[in-house]
Amino acid sequence: MSRLFISLERLEAWNAEGRASLEGDRMTLTALDRQFAMVPAVHFVRATGQDHDPHDLIGRVKTKDALVSMGAEQFASSVIYNDTAYDVVDGFIGDPLPP
Repeated sequence: MSRLFISLERLEAWNAEGRASLEGDRMTLTALDRQFAMVPAVHFVRATGQDHDPHDLIGRVKTKDALVSMGAEQFASSVIYNDTAYDVVDGFIGDPLPP
């Protein structure tokens, strides 16, 4: 099973529906009985106020640590990188753990 990005909104919905449970930095998908190590991340959706993406970030997922390493700053649902503002979706990267 591959790594996956899970938005905070989706994770909250799955948790409320009983489809997933969270314990610390571990998520269990109940129907599959699979566990994932969760790492905070963002998904880049669009460059705000621009027709192009000067840094090729749209569609990419970056961990919060990666944002710090690249010198980007997050403010709510936006990330500023090299004077370009991006709309992002908050969430997690789920790394599958061995069964």
